Amino acid sequence: MQPNLLLFLDISGGELIIILLAVFLIFGPKKLPEIARRMGRVINEIKHASGELTREFREETGNLAKELQQTRETIHRESEKLKSDFQQTTNAVRNGLETDPLNETPAAPEKLNIQESSSDTKQENEID
Repeated sequence: MQPNLLLFLDISGGELIIILLAVFLIFGPKKLPEIARRMGRVINEIKHASGELTREFREETGNLAKELQQTRETIHRESEKLKSDFQQTTNAVRNGLETDPLNETPAAPEKLNIQESSSDTKQENEID
């Protein structure tokens, strides 16, 4: 872990020795263990805070992913319902056109002169 910390602070080995020597001269040998403990605590607190932040970030992104998936499934279900309703309505209209309204009997297709245009079939293919 120390090499990563040194890379982060961009301190070389020689610079680290000079810093340690300066700390030793300024604070003396009696205060050095106390300073080292405090530095260790600070580093552990930083690691803990970083880990906690990472965990919270992953939780939130996981929740967003779940919500997105639920929304996607809801949209898919609703579009399937609309597609089914559209097909039922289309079939009802076609059945209505095939029935003679005066005597309620199915009319012959040649009398109605119903031709499916290519645009109707294109629309049905786009829906599927």
